[in-house]
Amino acid sequence: MTNEKMYFIIQNSDGDTTVQQVPKEELARRLTPDKNGDNSYGSDGFLEEIKEDDTNYWGENILIIKGDIVSPKPKDVVKSYAFD
Repeated sequence: MTNEKMYFIIQNSDGDTTVQQVPKEELARRLTPDKNGDNSYGSDGFLEEIKEDDTNYWGENILIIKGDIVSPKPKDVVKSYAFD
């Protein structure tokens, strides 16, 4: 497992939601404006909080989350019984 910081980019365009996982360096490259002043994500903006859980209402805004994927694992639990 790498120690590299990962970012999740969640966006909706034309009713289709996409999620991408990218390292910090790739996110920085995508956010850097080109010679025309445009970046990979356009100019609408970035969400600072989730007010609407349906991404169709986000417009062309993008949500960026820093973190790791967590996959819950089953845990064995033993019951004990008390009796006299």
